[in-house]
Order: sequence, then C-alpha cells, then structure tokens
Amino acid sequence: MRKRILAMWLLGCAVLSGYAQTTGTEEQRLVAPSRAFFVPHWYIKAQGGAAYDLGEAKFSQLLSPAVQLAVGYRFTEDWGLRLAVNGFFARNRYAYPVEKYSWNFIQPTLEAQVNLTSLFLGHDPERLTSVYAFLGGGFAYTFNNDDAVEANKHYGVNYQKLWKDNRWNLAARGGLGVDFRISDILSLNAEMSATMLPDHFNSKRGRHDNRDWHFNALVGIKFAFGKTCGRTEPVYERTIVPTAQPAEEKIRFSVNIQFVINQSIIRPNQLSKLSRLADYLRKHPNAYVRLTGYADKETGNAEINRRLSRERSMAVSKWLQDEGIAESRIRKFAKGDTVQPFDLPEDNRVTICYVYNPDEEDGTVGY
Repeated sequence: MRKRILAMWLLGCAVLSGYAQTTGTEEQRLVAPSRAFFVPHWYIKAQGGAAYDLGEAKFSQLLSPAVQLAVGYRFTEDWGLRLAVNGFFARNRYAYPVEKYSWNFIQPTLEAQVNLTSLFLGHDPERLTSVYAFLGGGFAYTFNNDDAVEANKHYGVNYQKLWKDNRWNLAARGGLGVDFRISDILSLNAEMSATMLPDHFNSKRGRHDNRDWHFNALVGIKFAFGKTCGRTEPVYERTIVPTAQPAEEKIRFSVNIQFVINQSIIRPNQLSKLSRLADYLRKHPNAYVRLTGYADKETGNAEINRRLSRERSMAVSKWLQDEGIAESRIRKFAKGDTVQPFDLPEDNRVTICYVYNPDEEDGTVGY
C-alpha cells in the first residue's frame, strides 16, 4: 500500500514539473502593421469657369463663361473613367468687317483619367493634393447660331463655313487638373483642358482648313459616393515565453551605436564600442547579435526613415563582418520611425546591438 502511494506521489510531481516548464507568459510581435488601401468608388464633380475660343481678336474679346458636370468611377488608385458634359456658349469675332457673334453648344465626352501623383508617388489617402490627367473624345452639339446667320445675310460678312441648323461635331479633349482634399469624400479642384473640333465649329475657315480649338479653365467641387479608402487590421504573432529560470551563464546585453541626423556612417567615437562588441563575439562563438536600426520621428518622413534605419543596421553589420564575425551570426532589422525606444529624438538615431544565445531565446524578435 505504501509503495502504491509513493508511486502516485512521484507521478504527480513529474506532471506538475512538466506543467511548470511548459507554462509561461504570452507575448505578441507585430508581423504586419495596419495599412491603408484604396476602395473603388463613384464620384460626381460640378465646375464653373471661363472658356476661350481661338480666333482673330484680343484674348479678352473671345472669353465666355463655361460650366461642366462630370460623373466618374475610379477603378484603382491610378486609373478611372468619367463622362463629362460641358458647354454654355462660345464667342468669336470676324476680322473684316468687324463683327462679334456667339452661339451655344453642349459637349459630352467620355474620358480616361490617370492620377499622376498616385502613379509616381504611390497611394496615400491622407495626401492633400493630387494631380491628374485626362484624355477622351465625344461630340459637341452646336445650336443657336443666329448672330452669324444675320451678319452673313445683312452685313456682308462672308462666313465660309456658316451653319444654320443644329449640328453635331466630333470632339477630342485632354487636359490636367488638381484635387485639393478636404475630407475622404469631398475635395476642391481646378482643371484646364483643350478641345479639338472641326473647322466649321466657329463658322469660319481656319488657315489651311485647320481644326478649331476651344479651351476651358474650371474650378469646382468633387463629391465621392461611399468610402474611398480602408485600413487593414494589424497582424500579430503570439508566442509563449517560458517562465523557467535562466541559466547562470546566459548571454544577454546590448550596445547602442549612435548616428548623426540623416546619416548612416559610423562615427569615430562609436568605434571603441564596436571593437569591444567584436572582441566579445570572437571569444564567445555561441553568441549571436541582433541589429535593429531606428530613425528619429521628428525629422524626415516614414519612407526616408525606413530606408535610413535599414542603412544604419547594414552599416553595423558590414563593420562586424569586416572584423571577422560571420554573417550567419548577425540578424538585421529596421524599424524606421515606427518605434522610438528612447525619449530624446537624437537618441533614436541608433542601431541597438543585442547579444544573445540562440539556444536560449528567439533572435528574430526585435525591439
């Protein structure tokens, strides 16, 4: 009976011992930070401004008001398609005898649109200004040409390409614009465009029967329907850190290598620290080093700081390799300005060199 009780007691101690060795505290490591992404959406744009029709008169004498309404859809952060309807009335001038006249028109065009800022600089939903270009074609429906008809009939004006009845004209249009972001769904915009039309658009014959040109300068507002962007949830990796007592001989310490603002060159006053680090690694072949580069959040931007922190980590790694430390014993990380380990901005221009024993802890976990 005593032997059975003793055996059960020993078995219980073994189970409790194994449980104690496998339990520990849970830690999490950021694997993928939250990031913004583009959401396809419809939008409507209303604009007003001035139009100019090329002719033989002063610039101010050929100006007229113009309005435009456009409905579009952005498929990606770079590309979209829109249907724009613009017009009001156009104005021109016959040189001799001098005769002013105007007519009305409505011009619908289907246009491809490319966001040049996003195309070359990448998508950023918080960006305040975006430059875009558009190109397309359609028709210009012209009507109410009574001024030219009367002048041709009663005042001896010879309009070589006079039209009387309402007329459809082919039109090709392109231009540039800029959006000024107010919120995710509302923005102000300004736009300039040039439209190429048949030579009889203004009832006159151009030199060598050239095409007629109509120009617009417009300002207005743009309203987007629904969400224009979203944000992913951050992804974390959870691990269990054992609570067992560390070995007395455990290797664990860090060395901070400081850098000058916006530089990744190792300064002479940091070489003594690196020399002691290299000596230690040579004497302890079972020790590894984790290099984590950082950048000061108070200067530059996220992209510059991400590159700068990577270059700082690589600079220390190259120095250690030149001193005979195998690259397989070096782990390199770059945090940019996403993490600021120190309170003072100048202290965060640093590469933290953390020495550890790979048999005792995970060297892929950064600061």
